[in-house]
Amino acid sequence: MKQFGIDISTFQNGINLDKAKDEGVSFAIIRGAFTGYGSAKGKAKDDRFEELYRYAKKSGLNVGAYYFSRATSYEEGKKEAEFLYNNCLKGKTFEYPIYMDVEDTVYQNKVSKNAINDAIRGFCEYIESVGGYVGVYCNLDWANNKMDYGKLSKKYDYWLAYWGNEMPSRNTYGNYGMWQYGGETNLIRGNTIAGKVVDQNYSYKDYPSIMKYNKLNAWDDRNEVKEPEKTPITYIVKSGDNLSSIAEKYNTTWQKIYDDNKGIIGNNPNLIFKGQKLIIK
Repeated sequence: MKQFGIDISTFQNGINLDKAKDEGVSFAIIRGAFTGYGSAKGKAKDDRFEELYRYAKKSGLNVGAYYFSRATSYEEGKKEAEFLYNNCLKGKTFEYPIYMDVEDTVYQNKVSKNAINDAIRGFCEYIESVGGYVGVYCNLDWANNKMDYGKLSKKYDYWLAYWGNEMPSRNTYGNYGMWQYGGETNLIRGNTIAGKVVDQNYSYKDYPSIMKYNKLNAWDDRNEVKEPEKTPITYIVKSGDNLSSIAEKYNTTWQKIYDDNKGIIGNNPNLIFKGQKLIIK
């Protein structure tokens, strides 16, 4: 069953998802989080993820999520997945897969195929361990040259990007689940949805039924896979610290640290002092 959908992030500010549905969109894959390009490879949540998730659900769209990755090792891939789960997926349900977006030209493009394979496994194995249905997004060049697509695609679902007028060959790429056929360049149809230039996709699997009958991607309060409770950590602020650098150490966000310690920090999250004791939950 072919379904028509879009992938969106903070860059599609102001998109009208109700109108998008009226134009035939049935699903939206939303960027949950990403790794920055700085040397620290800091992780951050898309600042409009929560808003877009609620809006898509209210509009009656099926929803998936993706993480823009810069991981170059198994451990980095796992940490990206853990960040996405803890900061975006918990408490929600998704009718479409959770994808690792692999296309980074800053770090990933400079390492070996084996390193990318390991990063993908790290991400995917973690998402599966918490009850998720996981997939990998990449373009055909990356599928052909940057990873072991033949082996990985037998284990994980794939979302292939190829901005052309014919879908990638099934003889070559097998049973991939989704094709991103256009964005700014679009040879299939107009490049705007609800008046916004947006990436467009066809899915070829009945993902909502797969999730429902296998009880996957169901992390709401009724179905969430519980991780062991973490003991809060007392962190003593050091010279040169800021909330972002502390958050990176503990795989969380500076906003959460601030919310948990507002009574200690005060009204300015940028003003912390050496020797302050912060609780990391």
